[in-house]
Amino acid sequence: MKRFTVLMLAVMAMFVMAGPANGQMSAGIVGGASLANIGGDVSGTDMKVGFAGGAFFAIDLHPYFMLQFTGQYVQKGAKETFADVTEKSKVDYLELLVPLTLTIPIEDSPIEPRLFAGPAVGYLMSCKIADVDCKDFTKSVDYGVFFGAGVDYMVGSGAIMLDAWYNLGLANINDDVDSDEFKVKNKTIQIMAGYRFFFGG
Repeated sequence: MKRFTVLMLAVMAMFVMAGPANGQMSAGIVGGASLANIGGDVSGTDMKVGFAGGAFFAIDLHPYFMLQFTGQYVQKGAKETFADVTEKSKVDYLELLVPLTLTIPIEDSPIEPRLFAGPAVGYLMSCKIADVDCKDFTKSVDYGVFFGAGVDYMVGSGAIMLDAWYNLGLANINDDVDSDEFKVKNKTIQIMAGYRFFFGG
């Protein structure tokens, strides 16, 4: 995991030092809902609605491609019902997402659709199951891949954003004694809105 993180940071630094292909950069804020659940060897759980929000910086690499770096706080976990009693696991992360984005310009239109995908790595902030602290048996680092689509609606020197993506956790976050035999993985859908400021172009 440490090697994966170092490699991702090195790739980010390389793109930042190289600079944008056409001088165009952007930054902004996003926020919205996370629809979280867990998978792996776990079954019978339902989605839990939570909050996600953060900020991003993006670099145009090509007229149709940009690389974006998004830092966000996101609430994950799941809920499960036993005998009409619903218990929730609340697992909160600080997460870094690095999507490579394909933009699809539409001539004479303020709407610009986007498709994106990339790696994600998260650091555990807190973990509770029915008000019981579970941080000691949950791994502190999670990682995975995510992919989705969005649209920018151009307004003046910026754009109103609407994004949706699916984050598939690849790490086994179970840090209990039987973690190799019982795997727990995050999986999250996010519906996000935000605003993008353009500069440098």
